[in-house]
Amino acid sequence: MRRLPVVLAVLFALVAGAALWRLWASSGPGEGTVRTIVLITPDTLRRDRVGIYGRNAVTRGPLTPRMDALAAEGLCFDDARTPVPLTLPGHTTMLAGLPPAATGVRLNAHGRLPDRETRGYPLLAEHLRAAGWQTGAFVSAAPLLALHGLDQGFVTYDDEGLDDTPPGPAYRERAGEDTVDRALAWIQELGEDDRVFLWVHLFEPHAPYAPELPRTTPLEVRYDADVAHVDRIVGRLLDGLEARGRGDAAVLLVSDHGEALEELGELTHGYLLGDAVLRVPFLLRAPGLEPGVRTDPVDLADVAPTLAGLASLPWPAPSGDTPGRGLDLLAGPTPEDRVRVAESLFGHQRYGWAQLAGAVGRDGMLVDAGGDRILWLERAPFLEPQAGPRPATGRPEAAALARTLRSYRAGERKDLLCGGVGVGGYGSGARVAPFLDPQENARLPSPYDAIPRVAAIDRLAKALRNGADPQAVERQLKKMEAANPANPELAWWRGRAWERRARVSEPASAHAAQAYLDAWRLGRRDANTLIRVVGVDALGREAEALAQLRSLAPEVPPDCRLALLEAMLLRALDRHAEADAACARAENLCRRPWERAALDRARAGETCR
Repeated sequence: MRRLPVVLAVLFALVAGAALWRLWASSGPGEGTVRTIVLITPDTLRRDRVGIYGRNAVTRGPLTPRMDALAAEGLCFDDARTPVPLTLPGHTTMLAGLPPAATGVRLNAHGRLPDRETRGYPLLAEHLRAAGWQTGAFVSAAPLLALHGLDQGFVTYDDEGLDDTPPGPAYRERAGEDTVDRALAWIQELGEDDRVFLWVHLFEPHAPYAPELPRTTPLEVRYDADVAHVDRIVGRLLDGLEARGRGDAAVLLVSDHGEALEELGELTHGYLLGDAVLRVPFLLRAPGLEPGVRTDPVDLADVAPTLAGLASLPWPAPSGDTPGRGLDLLAGPTPEDRVRVAESLFGHQRYGWAQLAGAVGRDGMLVDAGGDRILWLERAPFLEPQAGPRPATGRPEAAALARTLRSYRAGERKDLLCGGVGVGGYGSGARVAPFLDPQENARLPSPYDAIPRVAAIDRLAKALRNGADPQAVERQLKKMEAANPANPELAWWRGRAWERRARVSEPASAHAAQAYLDAWRLGRRDANTLIRVVGVDALGREAEALAQLRSLAPEVPPDCRLALLEAMLLRALDRHAEADAACARAENLCRRPWERAALDRARAGETCR
């Protein structure tokens, strides 16, 4: 990555100096002056791609003129972070004002967030709705489907067309222009005097980037094209608000997480903790708010308290001293010694790697990867890639950061953990594992060491989907398993390879079932895997398959497809009353469009009558 020319570097340093960067002062939004609050969340937007943060000065010109203009009209927060590099938990933190361990939403493979009474903390939309605000959400990708529970408090929650149909390699998304047009049509129907909270989620620039460009286009060029695209969509929304008489809206633009783009060896996000995925743009414009730049430590958990403050509503403080809890940013600068937390459980959920938990200090981040693996990540230099982790031995901040991490882990809401819904590109829909015992965690591979295997698995999976010889793929997978025998994803794809071979060789079905069972035993306990464990080799051995299904099914949350598979096996065994009961369960479980389609096929085939 190119360095800034000396003149530009000096200029930036001067602008960034405390003497010229205007921190929050006494001026701010007046009581009752804000009637429209808009939260814009471009998914996977790296901080360094937004012009105000400096990247555009050294590349192909400004990628984000509309975001830059928004920053010039309000506050730009220079040191904002997400506590988790995944879409659903990141947005939950924004709307709850709490970090993932306290919300219970740790992965995209989450079930449904319980109601307020059960979870014990409010969501921003609930808080505003109770005060008489009109609340609307318009989301652009399946991780934020209403079925996950973030719809609570919204009068309108538009996720139309975002069904998370398996077994595709990526989540279903909706074009940002369509999402914005729906949001603006909703605004148009409201009364002029209505107080409005609008949340607009845009999936650009999440992968796959800029599909209109040739596949040979360099990764960063495709990503930057998508950043420029989402900037135009942001402009479309801001212009539309102006045209509908809401140009005075308070607008907060913030990303749920960034994108690695091969920093620390990670291609996208979710597996590692590092600046590329944790530092995010955070821009706030509001009536009466003095423009400037803030350098104090900011977190996604600050979104809910800050927007509630703009609505002149006090945000209920959580009980106890919860690490990572949100603060109202307009009540004054946050403490300079504020410690922010971070976590990544995705590598453990999908590949059986160690879980990661981090605490961010002034100069870098302490990362607990289990046991004695206490690592240190120096803060990345300006516009430079971050160096890999080193042992934290001798770091003066380490003891205080470790204490914060212990407190964060101790406050984990295990009672709210669930799973069983997430599918698509993020894999497992299994139950979410809580924090492991440190010594147990230490026995698992460090994600920082294991991350190159993700690319290797992805290449083989892509080759298999594109028609490669399944026998050759299976041989390569077995070689990789020899070096990494505890990886459930390798066993799962070995099952897929055998399943492809089963189309021409009947004995291959038994090999496929065994491979899927290996994946299950290694921890890939989700409905997708169980269906294959049982169903791929069930023909002619229905009684054995039924017993296996009933033995393993209690380990995963109830699932529409499992009920239909049980009905199919029972019908084949002429146990019609039990099959009818299984179909009745499926009627209650099959709610999403693709599930209803599966139920319709079962009816057409007389599995369900």
